[in-house]
Amino acid sequence: MFVPKKPSVSDLAPWQRWAPLALLLGLSFFPLFWLLGSLPVQAWDEARTGLNGLEIWRYHDWLVLRHNGQPDLWNSKPPLWPWILAVSFRLLGATELGLRLPSALAALATMWLLYRAGQRWLGSSLAGLLAGLILLTTQGYVQLHVARSGDFDTLLTLWTTAGALAWLAYLGTGRNRWAWATGIFFSLAVFTKGIAGVLFGPGLLLAALLTGHVSRLRRSAPWLAVGLVILTAGSWYALREMIAPGYLAAVWQYEVGGPAAAELEGHHHTLGWYLSAIVQREFTAWLIPALLGWLLSAWAPRTSRSWLLGRFTASVAGCFLLAISLVKTKLGWYDAPIFPLLALQAAAGLVWTGRILAAHLKQRPQFNQRLVGVLSIAVLPYYAQRQFIRDLDKHRLDNPQLLYGRHLRAQHQQLPTLTNYVLVTDGAFNDSPVFYRTAAEFNYNHQTTSIASWDLGWLRPGQTVVACGAKAYRPLLQRYQTRVLLRTDSCQTLELLGLR
Repeated sequence: MFVPKKPSVSDLAPWQRWAPLALLLGLSFFPLFWLLGSLPVQAWDEARTGLNGLEIWRYHDWLVLRHNGQPDLWNSKPPLWPWILAVSFRLLGATELGLRLPSALAALATMWLLYRAGQRWLGSSLAGLLAGLILLTTQGYVQLHVARSGDFDTLLTLWTTAGALAWLAYLGTGRNRWAWATGIFFSLAVFTKGIAGVLFGPGLLLAALLTGHVSRLRRSAPWLAVGLVILTAGSWYALREMIAPGYLAAVWQYEVGGPAAAELEGHHHTLGWYLSAIVQREFTAWLIPALLGWLLSAWAPRTSRSWLLGRFTASVAGCFLLAISLVKTKLGWYDAPIFPLLALQAAAGLVWTGRILAAHLKQRPQFNQRLVGVLSIAVLPYYAQRQFIRDLDKHRLDNPQLLYGRHLRAQHQQLPTLTNYVLVTDGAFNDSPVFYRTAAEFNYNHQTTSIASWDLGWLRPGQTVVACGAKAYRPLLQRYQTRVLLRTDSCQTLELLGLR
């Protein structure tokens, strides 16, 4: 046989049945939740997405996402993620934790999916624990823009992973409910990040072909599921265009035709850029086990679970990687959805190798021995991931334009009567100060305006200003006599006394 018979569940004590999941949940703390709110809201995508969520409450509009009061056409994705952020802000406040906790919880849900997949397709809870630990120690997944920030991609990855595993179950069992589940999850993926939500599609079709289950495609259920995805997407885009025309043109420019045909904002790389990143940094520690898993699955008995899993993950991950590699605009987090599948395949390679060795040596390791083996395999990558997060935290004060949130919180505590002021930035395009200004209005009912340091002409003596970084406050000091009301890090709250 390809692998020895897996231990029977009835052989396990009750604590042994729940211990792997409890360990996975506990070990998720450092990669997903530790220091989650310490890093300032990052410029570009995270700050802008958070601002979309905040402005839902400011304008009480859940359909037209806004940026600085205007319909946001640059971030033209569907609204599911900003809706979730808006609810999180209402419950937790407009803070870094409120912005990132939903992403961390989505990552935790993805861990649970991998745990269940390990149970089903690899035959044991310890295999599920190993798959989850591999994803937790994958730097392409636990990084900024994915599991450690308030961007779209962790929620997108949750839906695409759930949809892919549902399709795998459909191919393996032929039960129509799994085809419907696939449609539901990919509808949610589209409602999270638009066209990115369906990029697994070619791989799912190829998997049906390569696993010999083309007959599954002759049924109505999978095509009705496809219709559900199309209906969801079509309904949203038609409604949004009807409410505020110009939306579809923006979707084409910034999400579909524009990124596919030409580099946007200088994000151009070679065809093999994603593959190089996976090999050299993002999945380095687990690449050999994944390759070994695909090799062993090729030798497995045809139609076995091992054979089916190997062909499925290779088809879906390979097609997705090819699709994003052909797109002209490339960003380092676009490959995030494939990492759960790679983690499952890497766990398969390690589990199957362990069973083959045990059969060859005529050994049957006890549960405790296998548990120690799983934890030993993951200990060094886990430690490296913890160090990576600590290093991120060490540099949290480097960019003064990201420090307005820390300063405004201190100002609220130490100068609680100061509620009306002008926020001065260095003038560079950066939504982080805008997010923090809007958050202060949301959290503390402050009344604020924002200007660039080169546009100070309308300021008058008696006004109070907040500026972070020398580029922002130096022009103020050169033009006005000031009194310092509060200083934190490189930020200052200044009262303007008069012109120099």
